[in-house]
Amino acid sequence: MDINIELLPWQQEVWDSDVRFQVIAAGRRSGKTRYACWRLLVEALHGDSLADFLYVAPTQGQARDIAWNLLLEIGKDVITGVHSNNLEIRLVNGVTIKLKGADRPQTMRGLSIEFLVLDEYADIKPQVWDEILRPALSDREGRGVFIGTPMGRNHFYDLYVAAKNGLEDHKAWHFTTADNPYIKEKEVASAKRTMSSFAFRQEYMASFEAQGSSMFKEGWIKYGDEPEEGDFYITVDLAGFSDSKNVVRERNLDDTAISI
Repeated sequence: MDINIELLPWQQEVWDSDVRFQVIAAGRRSGKTRYACWRLLVEALHGDSLADFLYVAPTQGQARDIAWNLLLEIGKDVITGVHSNNLEIRLVNGVTIKLKGADRPQTMRGLSIEFLVLDEYADIKPQVWDEILRPALSDREGRGVFIGTPMGRNHFYDLYVAAKNGLEDHKAWHFTTADNPYIKEKEVASAKRTMSSFAFRQEYMASFEAQGSSMFKEGWIKYGDEPEEGDFYITVDLAGFSDSKNVVRERNLDDTAISI
């Protein structure tokens, strides 16, 4: 049975890539979850009924809130049955899509995964991927999509950078809320005016940065031409010393600040 897939321009760009692992950092309401659910549905329709097809969110409650109704909506023409308590959707070809929470990783042991989506990956403990899900892909050489909005520079950032730098079988993309043409420009502009600089850059611009960076606002910094004459001076605030005897204090030392 044919299904009508409607994709945004950025979604089509990612869809056309045949890389094994797609890593997508995108702003809120950009369409990343809808893209991932379309991919999951299509992969399952072409899949083996003995294989597992998963959507994984940080918690099972989030999986239900974020993706359950969306999958039921876009897959209504190819769904033959649902199990609401277990969050399972059965398709016309006998394949079952399962929605799981990363807070209960033991429920995913023993699976043979052909395709999976990891949503809000920045909020999922990296051990779930390393110890549970990645090994479950090996017998079928399964594929996957990592999506989410950044939460500082954690494991999601590390994966994104590695994929950008050519990690084998991975490719990374970055999109903002404004890349969804259904979000009006004035809405994004309004959010920028009312939110903190840090929150706007993280949630709308999908920027990987530390919370402390909001102490210095972009508008405060003025750039000029480098002078042809004069001296440069570097000042360093060491912030603390590694030979501190106080373990707690040492662990919480500030980063060194350098100004030129």
